[in-house]
Amino acid sequence: LNGSVENVKAEQKRLDQELDFIMAQQQELEEMLKPLEEAVNSSNLGSRQLQQADKERDSTFKLAKDIDGQLKQMVQDLKSIIDHLNTANTQQQDNEDPIAQIAKILNAHMNSLQWIEQNSGFLQRKVDEIARLSETRRKEQERNFRLAFD
Repeated sequence: LNGSVENVKAEQKRLDQELDFIMAQQQELEEMLKPLEEAVNSSNLGSRQLQQADKERDSTFKLAKDIDGQLKQMVQDLKSIIDHLNTANTQQQDNEDPIAQIAKILNAHMNSLQWIEQNSGFLQRKVDEIARLSETRRKEQERNFRLAFD
């Protein structure tokens, strides 16, 4: 009985040593896994942050597109308002403002005077050319006349 107890104690001691060895390996394994778990957690956190950043980027892009569309529409609206105001202002000035009416008359006179000036210059060149040709023919006729009577 004493031998059996000694055998059991020896087995118990051997089992305790094996358990200590296994626990040491377990602790070593846990220590090796801690950096890996932290890396996985941080990468999950990083990927979650990236996903959140992607969502924010998409929403910002959509918002920018909406604002751009609204700005383009506002530009078109402003252009049409300006055109309408210019048209109304021009018609009102033309019909009511005596200074605008006088300016229109003076502009028409100025255009007529410019046309007359351009055409008178053209006519003057033509008259000069005809006078030169006439003078040349007159001299030719005089020369022919002198040759005939001399």
